[in-house]
Amino acid sequence: MNRHSRKAGEGIIMANEEVDRRAEILNAAVELFGTLGYYGTSLQKIADRVGLTKAGVLHYVGSKEGLLTAALDEVYDSETEDILTDIVREPRPLIADMWRRIVAVNARRPIQVHMFSTLSAEAIDPNHPAHEYFANHELHNADTALNIRWQVPEGVDTRRLLNAGFAMMDGVQLRWLRTPGQDLNSMWAECEDALFPLPMWEGYR
Repeated sequence: MNRHSRKAGEGIIMANEEVDRRAEILNAAVELFGTLGYYGTSLQKIADRVGLTKAGVLHYVGSKEGLLTAALDEVYDSETEDILTDIVREPRPLIADMWRRIVAVNARRPIQVHMFSTLSAEAIDPNHPAHEYFANHELHNADTALNIRWQVPEGVDTRRLLNAGFAMMDGVQLRWLRTPGQDLNSMWAECEDALFPLPMWEGYR
């Protein structure tokens, strides 16, 4: 291996280590934000969890608010956005199918859902750094989903349905977190008759 190849290889290893270290910090933040909230989580607590100094954590995330933004945008929202991206390409997209996919993802990541729910309650305070994020979250999801040509029964107000469904999902997730051991997918299935009543939704759910 020549000198240039060796240096390139070392650069890739260092870049990968940076990515892994940042992911470790984000994972610690997600867990602590969920159990302690934003205000109860200090950068020092995160640093202690991952074996860094507070300055070391800041090197990777810039600030505590930057860490909060990354935890919500990169960790929590990215998988939901991937689902919507996939559905856009489908020939006959169904709203019921979208929500089942989102619920299935969330059922596999209770720590992230715990963080989202804790921060959502905490961010009722207009001075909370995530207040604007949560104030716009449901509207953003609904607006994004409205860009999809959903197959729905005639006469359905798609915007109202999406707003109601996302609000219902938040409530079901809170019940799930309060009662460990339940299956989130089954809990959501019980909501579908209210959102997609038969026979009107026959063939659309």
